Order: sequence, then structure tokens, then C-alpha cells
Amino acid sequence: MICEACSTAQNFSILRSDATCQVCGAGEEFLVPISESDEAAAGDRTNTILLADDNDELRETFRLWLSGDRWDCRSAADGEAALAAADADVDVLVLDRRMPNLAGAEVVERLTDTTFDGQILVVSAYEQDMHLNESDVAGYLTKPIRRQTFVDTLDRVVSDEGEPTDG
Repeated sequence: MICEACSTAQNFSILRSDATCQVCGAGEEFLVPISESDEAAAGDRTNTILLADDNDELRETFRLWLSGDRWDCRSAADGEAALAAADADVDVLVLDRRMPNLAGAEVVERLTDTTFDGQILVVSAYEQDMHLNESDVAGYLTKPIRRQTFVDTLDRVVSDEGEPTDG
């Protein structure tokens, strides 16, 4: 199950009448199972996604949200690891702004020195500013986010094929 209020993956039964998120306390209306039908409806092409965030639980939540045949997920726990893993096979880099070793804006700047030619989706607790905004990347989401918002934005970023969003 995923709590869409705080974006965490959790193991619990929705069948209990008192089901609440173990992290934020949100009610059962925010607890969503991962559905195979969502994955089947998304299309046939497999996209390689690099999930770069220093929060292990959030990376795992994103991976669970994208589990299935359509998404091949890789992970990086800091900016240097993200830069090292961003190669020509990665279609979308999902990037946090504040990470150890290299911040998100520095990763974006240094990607020109790699073989990475995909899209960048920033998912951060920090609002856009002059150092990193949607003119620099294909999409920008501010945490906390819901599963459907994340998946829909990622689908749009993949289908935009390099075109920045309108904001």
C-alpha cells in the first residue's frame, strides 16, 4: 500500500476499519494499493528511470509506484551516484534538489559531461527558484506528492521527448 498523503510505501491491511498511515496518520482514503492494471494501461515501451534521492524510503516508494513491465528503475542515494549512473540508457532522471555530495542543480549542470540525453523530473520539498526551475528541466513537483500526480507527470515527461513544460 502507498499513502498518497505522505508518499510512503507501507505494509498493512486496508481491510481494517481503523487503517491509517503509520507515518503521517492519514485515513484510509489516502491508502492506495499498487495496481497491475495501472501498469498495463500505461503502454508497451519500457522506460529506464533513475531515481536520485537521499531518502531511502522515498526512493523505494517511487520504485513501488513504478513497479511493473513498463518501468525499469535504477537508484542513486546522492548526487555523485546520480551523475555516475546517468548514462545513455536512462530515459528520465527523477532528481531531488538537496542531496549529499552534489545538489540537484549541480547534477543538472554536470550532466552535459555525461552520455545522458534523457529528461529530468525534479521532485523536491523546495519550491522552484532561479537556481533550478522548469526552464532547466522537463518537470518540477514539490513534495509531498500523490502517486497519481507522480505517475501522470512522469508519463507526460516521457512523452514530451525533450520539450520543456509550460509551467
